[in-house]
Amino acid sequence: MSDERRIPAPPIHPLAALATLALDGFFAVFEVLDPLLLLFTSVFVGLLGLTATTLVQRFVAKDGWGASLAKGLVMGIIAGVPYPVAGTIVGAPLLVWAGVHAWIRLPEPGDQPLLDDTEGKK
Repeated sequence: MSDERRIPAPPIHPLAALATLALDGFFAVFEVLDPLLLLFTSVFVGLLGLTATTLVQRFVAKDGWGASLAKGLVMGIIAGVPYPVAGTIVGAPLLVWAGVHAWIRLPEPGDQPLLDDTEGKK
């Protein structure tokens, strides 16, 4: 199968996207229960997101340190945004993209199955 017929890999490893979703959702409980701790919780979640994504990208996805840190910074900022909106908006599509990339293979241009309408009609 040629490479131009495949869905490209997502820029973030699925484990890093899942970590962003999990951090965002887990700490939303604390953000709602005590709005006074919102700033501290957001900074803490952002640092956890930065660390998790950087380490996943470096050691699992085998990116370089620069690319891993850049992706970690972006995902950390997204996870640190108060309330679980940004992490879900970014993390969920990245997970779907990774799943589609791994499971769906597009057929080659000449390999389309022929549909025969005469079989179903009597």
